[in-house]
Amino acid sequence: MIKGFGLLEVFVTLTLSLVILSLVIASITDSTRCSEKVINNQQVMESIFHTVDTIRSDLTKCGMRLHEAEEHFDISLFENTGSSFKLIYGLQGEILEEDSYKGDRIVTIHKNDYFRERKMVLIYDLDRLLFEFNKIEKVDGNALILTESLQNDFAKNSSIVALKQVEYKLYMKENVLKRKLDGGYFQPITENVSDFSVTYYPESNSVLYRIEVNHREQISGYIFLTNKVPQ
Repeated sequence: MIKGFGLLEVFVTLTLSLVILSLVIASITDSTRCSEKVINNQQVMESIFHTVDTIRSDLTKCGMRLHEAEEHFDISLFENTGSSFKLIYGLQGEILEEDSYKGDRIVTIHKNDYFRERKMVLIYDLDRLLFEFNKIEKVDGNALILTESLQNDFAKNSSIVALKQVEYKLYMKENVLKRKLDGGYFQPITENVSDFSVTYYPESNSVLYRIEVNHREQISGYIFLTNKVPQ
């Protein structure tokens, strides 16, 4: 005669099953957490590498289309303050089609789509060694209406360059590195940044940048400002 399982045997079997099931669930949970952590770290690093590519691209452009002006005038195209930096480069250049005088707010150029509202511009005259920065308030055909009155007289054929200004700044309390274009607002470019530094070396016309992530990983790079005239 075949006996069935006794109550004690059933209880032991159920207990062992529950223990095994708990171990399996714990293993799956740990595996899921580990997978999520790996994915999160991967996403953080991908964001950092994208940020590095953007920084390098911006630094490479610093001073672009401004060689002539920088050689003749004392203009600052790169500024850094430890955890932030700002740079300027030219988008497109034109010449004035008419004489413009001190106190005017209108200059005339050949129509060019790079010269748009709210764009910074640099106007300069090499013959008289004059220059000034201004900003476009409105475009009316070939006429640029400036936000500020001219501080100097500029003859016909003086140069005018549409500018792009880029600025980076680390917000320490948020651990967020932000980027600003022209006169806009700072926008987050990457998170989890515990430290950010930029050092300019005028003797080699180069920049060393360093990004620290979550107080652990560090990414640094060294780049020459090939479009900027050496100081």
